[in-house]
Amino acid sequence: MNDCLVSVIVPIYNVEKYLNKCIESIINQTYKNLEIILIDDGSTDKSGKICDRFEKKDNRIKVIHQKNAGVSSARNTGIDSADGLWIAFIDSDDWVEENYIKNLIENTSKDVDVVQCGYYRIVEEKKEQINCAGKLEIKNADEFLNGCLNPQTAYGLCHMKIIRKSIINDIRFNEKIVVCEDALFNIQISRNMKYFKMIKQPLYNYRINRDSVVRRYDENYPEKYKKALNVIGDYLRINYKNNYKVRTNYFNFVVYHLMLIAVNYCYNPEKPISDRKNTLKKVCKQDLFAKSLKGSNYNNISLTRKITLWTLKNRFYSLTGLICEIRQKQNNC
Repeated sequence: MNDCLVSVIVPIYNVEKYLNKCIESIINQTYKNLEIILIDDGSTDKSGKICDRFEKKDNRIKVIHQKNAGVSSARNTGIDSADGLWIAFIDSDDWVEENYIKNLIENTSKDVDVVQCGYYRIVEEKKEQINCAGKLEIKNADEFLNGCLNPQTAYGLCHMKIIRKSIINDIRFNEKIVVCEDALFNIQISRNMKYFKMIKQPLYNYRINRDSVVRRYDENYPEKYKKALNVIGDYLRINYKNNYKVRTNYFNFVVYHLMLIAVNYCYNPEKPISDRKNTLKKVCKQDLFAKSLKGSNYNNISLTRKITLWTLKNRFYSLTGLICEIRQKQNNC
């Protein structure tokens, strides 16, 4: 297992500021048996030319230029082009430690399907080690799926890990959603996974890019998240309709991502707080909460739990509005 081919897939769009560091961190890996697939997703800056320059320097690099279709399309292009036994996704504004692939591969075996590592979060060049929650080993597909619904585990992210290509099979990233696509992807491949391992050592550097699709202010952000959460919810309702634990964890997943909607609104200080609150109120009063636990097992929920869920549903927008006010006072918008 320690000399198998690893396909590293890097979706790229207008990241000329960070791209050299990302690619250099990959080609300088101590593990050399790599296939490096750079997908230029219709960049309008110098990113495409940077890719071409690296391709001429290293014969392990394959550059694919395509019309802009989004990160999911770019990753799917990479999967379709990959010949490796293992797949690794690296975002183009991030970089990895030189022993990243080596350490992940050393933790594989014939039974292991996914290996994940710890990471550093980079905010304006400040580096902070993030200690992920979750077990170091999982040999149960449903347990991994439930972990994907808990953002504190980072199981739902597609970077920071290597994935056996055979468990991906014909699963691809959903190109109709632009947020949470990585969580859905991991939820779907969990059905084919038998053994997951995590190493706590931080080997991945995850940059918080204010200009990324997830971070920058977007007035359509709530609708994008609602669409993604409904797609994930529909998938879980169809495939896990009698699994109360999965459905409960999906509810928690919804709550967390509605919090992200609130935080996103903080990136537009010119928009009145009252407008932000009204939008959040509208979002939270729609059917995401009800649908997240709707099903045959709802009657088994205790009265205390039902009261808690009702309170969250009807008071959540007040909490998110308060977050907006606090963030604005801290000048973090």
